Amino acid sequence: MASHHDSWNDRTDHDAAPFTIQRGDTDNLNEVMQVMESAFPKTYGEGWNHHQCRSMLSMPSAKLLIARREEKICGFIISRQAADEEELLMIAVSPEYQSLGVGYLLLENMLQAARNLQVTAVFLEMRADNPAERLYKKFGFQRIGLRKAYYTGLNMEQFDAVTYKAVLTI
Repeated sequence: MASHHDSWNDRTDHDAAPFTIQRGDTDNLNEVMQVMESAFPKTYGEGWNHHQCRSMLSMPSAKLLIARREEKICGFIISRQAADEEELLMIAVSPEYQSLGVGYLLLENMLQAARNLQVTAVFLEMRADNPAERLYKKFGFQRIGLRKAYYTGLNMEQFDAVTYKAVLTI
């Protein structure tokens, strides 16, 4: 996949190592879980456990993209394809790398890979008040549905999920 330098964001420390986006697999699971655990607060019940992650990544249709800075995995995206549609299942960036464009790079690379495979639509769902909505809208995702009480967090508190769709032009 692509390697990008920091020119795509507003950062001023141009000497920092670039982020590299590449395919991952179950060999990366321990580092992926570290990112997941740091990126998703337990409050909302959004993160997956090790078993859920391994099960998903073992499916032939599942794809894992990882973002690295030097040797450290600092973000990832998991998706799966069915026919000409793809579902973005999970995207996470370690807190110390958030707001540096890592999520943007991961999503950009995932969508380009999907286009290359003739995918025509990508779907995702996320917690209703998740600030990541701004990122998805930059890539043309539009709200298409609402799932009431989809996530169950700590203390059994429930949170709605919003469903989004992006139509890809090939």
